[in-house]
Amino acid sequence: MRPTDALPHPADWNATTVGRSVEIRRGVSWSKDQEHSAPGPDRVPVIGIRNVQDRLDLADVLYLSGLRPAAVDKARVSAGWTVIVGSNGNRARIGNAVLVREDAAFLFASFLIGAKPKADSGLGSDYFYRWLSTEQVQAYLSASSEGTTGLNNLSHSFFRAMSIPVPPPDEQAAIARILDAVDTALERTRAAVERAREVKRAVLNRFFYDALGETAYADRPRRKLPTRWSLVATERLLAEEPKNGVSPEASSQPPGTPTFSIAAIRDGRVDLVTQSNLKYTRVSDAAASRFGIHRGDILIVRGNANPDLVGKAGMVSVFPDGCIYPDIAKRIVLRTGTEPVVSPEFAVVAWNHAIVHNQVLRRAKTSNGTLKINNRDVTQIVMPVPPESEQGQLVEALAAIDDCSDALGAVATAQAQLKRALMHDLLTGRVRVRGELKAAAS
Repeated sequence: MRPTDALPHPADWNATTVGRSVEIRRGVSWSKDQEHSAPGPDRVPVIGIRNVQDRLDLADVLYLSGLRPAAVDKARVSAGWTVIVGSNGNRARIGNAVLVREDAAFLFASFLIGAKPKADSGLGSDYFYRWLSTEQVQAYLSASSEGTTGLNNLSHSFFRAMSIPVPPPDEQAAIARILDAVDTALERTRAAVERAREVKRAVLNRFFYDALGETAYADRPRRKLPTRWSLVATERLLAEEPKNGVSPEASSQPPGTPTFSIAAIRDGRVDLVTQSNLKYTRVSDAAASRFGIHRGDILIVRGNANPDLVGKAGMVSVFPDGCIYPDIAKRIVLRTGTEPVVSPEFAVVAWNHAIVHNQVLRRAKTSNGTLKINNRDVTQIVMPVPPESEQGQLVEALAAIDDCSDALGAVATAQAQLKRALMHDLLTGRVRVRGELKAAAS
C-alpha cells in the first residue's frame, strides 16, 4: 500500500483525493508591528499553531491591525473548516488539525492551512476531519514533510494526492457522531482530573498561607507562627550533604544501567514506570553503587532552563533494579529520630510549594542559559515545619486527592485508547455502523 492510497475500506465505499474534493487555503502573514495582545478598533483575531490542540483553543489569540480586506476575506475561517499545522520545527506536529465547529470572526496564520470539502465532493466536514486525524494519515503527513533549515513544511503535492475513502453520507455522519461522543466523554474526564488538581492546589495554599500569610517566602512570614510551628534551615534537617548524580552517556534503549530524564521528576514523584522517562548508560560498579536510588529517596532538580522545574522535588517509589540518578538531580537524605521531625512526604510537598520554591528561584544562578541551584543554596533554604500530626494530616489529604486524580487519569487513558481503536475500525469499515445509528445521525 502506497502512502497516497486510501485507507483499506469496504467495496461499497467510494474514494476520492484531497486535490479533487477539498478546497485548501493558506493563512495570513503579517509583520511584528501589526501584532497586539488585546482587541481594539480595526483589529482582527488570528489563531496560530498554539491554538491547534486536541480541540481548537481560543483562550489565547493574537490581534492584527493594518490588514487588507482581501487578505482578511481569504484567511477567514468559518464553521466546517479544518485548520491544519502546515509548518513547524517539530515534524510530529505537521498535519495536526482541529475542526472549526462554529462561525467565529478570526483568521488563521500563515503556518496553518485551511481545508474544507467542496459542496459536490460527497465528503462531510466532520468525516473529513476524522479521516485526517487518524494515526495512519497523521504519520504519513509527518513523514512526508519537507524542510532544510530546521522548519518542517507540509508537502502540498503529497497531501493533494492522498486518497480518501468515502462512505455513504449517513454512515459518515454516524461515524462522526460516535467519535464526537467519545471526545465528549474524554473531555469530561480530563476536566475532572484538572478539578482534582485544583482542589489539591487549594488545600496546599490553605494549609501554608493560613499559617504563614500570603507571602512569597517562608523565611519572611507575615504573621506570628502558629503554635509548635517553626522555620528551619534545610541544613538542620539533612543527614548528609546533598549529592549530585552521575553524568551518564545516555541512550534510550538497553543494555546498560537504567537512569532517567528530568521529565521523571514531577508532581512530587519520580516516575520511573513510564518507559519514555527511562534512559540507559554505562557506569562503573562503584558509580552504580554510589548513585543507586532507593525507595523513599528525595531527588531535587538541580538545574534547568525552565525556572518552574528548578528545585522541584520528587520521591522515589517504584523503580527498575539497579537504577541510578543522573546529574540533573540532587539526592537529599533527611535525619531521623531528632527534632524537628520532618517526614519525607511532607518535605517533598513543602519543597514543591511556592512558599519554598520561590526561595529556590531567589538563590538559583544562571550558567550557560541554565538556572542552577547549588548545595549551599539547598542547605540554606528555610522550610516551614508544622507539628508531625499536622504534617501527616496534610499528606493523607493530598494522597487521597492524588488517588482520585490517578484513577481519573487511568480512565482518560483508557478512553483515549478506545478512541484510537474506534477511529481505525470505523474509518476503515472494519466495524460498520448499524442502521438505527445511521438514522439517528441523519
